[in-house]
Amino acid sequence: MSKASDDFLKSLSIVMSLPGLSFNEDRVCCVSSPGELNIQMEWVPQMGRLMVLAPVGMLGADPELARTLLKANFLFAGTRGETLSLEDGTDRVFLCTGIDLDELPTGHAIELFTRFVDTARQWVGYLAGNTAAPVQH
Repeated sequence: MSKASDDFLKSLSIVMSLPGLSFNEDRVCCVSSPGELNIQMEWVPQMGRLMVLAPVGMLGADPELARTLLKANFLFAGTRGETLSLEDGTDRVFLCTGIDLDELPTGHAIELFTRFVDTARQWVGYLAGNTAAPVQH
C-alpha cells in the first residue's frame, strides 16, 4: 500500500469506530451496514486513487427510472460528483467514485468518502421507493 492509503484507512477506522480496517491482498477493503449499505474500496496504486462503489438498488424494467438515473448523472446533478452505473449482466445499480488519495489531504479524502456514503444512502432510499430522487443544490 502507500502512506496515503494507510493514513486514509487509519483515519476512516477512527471516524467509523471500526478498528483494524485494512486492505486485503487484492488491495480491497469492504465496510457494511447490514440491511443498509455495502461499500467496497479498492486501492489502485498506479493511479494513486481509491475506487469506491456501493450497490444502491435494482434498475428493473421501468423506463422512467432509467431516465431518472441518466438525468442524475448529467453534470452530476443528482450524484454530487459520483457516477451511477449498471453492473454488466445484471440490473444492479451502483454508485461509484474515485478519491485521489495521493493528491488530497487525508481529512478532505474522508469528507469525500462521507459524502459518497450519504449520496449512496439517498439513492438506496429512492430506489427502494422510500424517498424522492436526490438532487444536488
